[in-house]
Amino acid sequence: MRVEEIVTELARVAARETGRGSEALAVPATGGLLAAARALAGRPAPDAAVLTGFFIPAAESPAAETDGPIGAVQLAAALRALGSQVRLVTDTPCAPVVAAAIAAGAPGVPLDVAPLSGYDPWAAGVLPRYARLSHVIACERVGPAPDGRPRNMRGEDIGAHTAPLDRLFTAGPAFRIGIGDGGNELGMGRLPAELVARVVDRGDRIRCVVDCEALLVGGTSNWAAAALVGALALLRPEVVALRDLLRPEWSYDVLVAIVEKAGAVDGVRRRAELSVDGLDWPTYAEPLARIAELVEAA
Repeated sequence: MRVEEIVTELARVAARETGRGSEALAVPATGGLLAAARALAGRPAPDAAVLTGFFIPAAESPAAETDGPIGAVQLAAALRALGSQVRLVTDTPCAPVVAAAIAAGAPGVPLDVAPLSGYDPWAAGVLPRYARLSHVIACERVGPAPDGRPRNMRGEDIGAHTAPLDRLFTAGPAFRIGIGDGGNELGMGRLPAELVARVVDRGDRIRCVVDCEALLVGGTSNWAAAALVGALALLRPEVVALRDLLRPEWSYDVLVAIVEKAGAVDGVRRRAELSVDGLDWPTYAEPLARIAELVEAA
């Protein structure tokens, strides 16, 4: 198969249905994976930021969820392998989980942490730097709904636990890549509003209105991030480190680290366990293994 055909298959694998309409949402996003990969694989290497962290306040022990940080750190490690300047961005409630993911999967990548209290002064200090970025990626980062409030899959306003990182996402002329799975993440404003309302439970209430240049839809956001790393490996085959990042064992090690060291929770089950969006590891790992197989066979 040609590279374009393999990337199309990567997108299909990443969008595997998990019961929340990902396959339907992925249709209008067709081509987003290839566009994102081409934007990141070019030279000179990007100066990029990756935003992540979705806080679950109603969990047994409130923490960031397991979906998002794994994929975000995987992308940061991939960009670093390509020679990029890259940093992770999250907010105070999600910082312990994102920091643990970095330590396990991409040691040394800088982390910017936005405060909930005093956000505006903090943002004023970093906005000039973010306005100069060439690329900004949001991986499972909640964004504002039509009423301006960030809402979880249950329709609950989680603004008290969420810094407005959408302002950084839209701060400058950077090429913006959105990665999500439920319609309420940054970048999902690229989808038709009526589709999200029809396909996603409470979609009319929770859908994010922030657009992007390239949108990736996954059954989990981590799968879509892995597909993007796979597409980068196809476009830049000389960077062998990209293929190492696709090993399911890499993701498992990061998952263990964020759960056991930082208390990351499954966003569906709302418990700290080795699962993602209600999927136990063997089921969750199947698309990861398939993505790695497709790239290895190319």
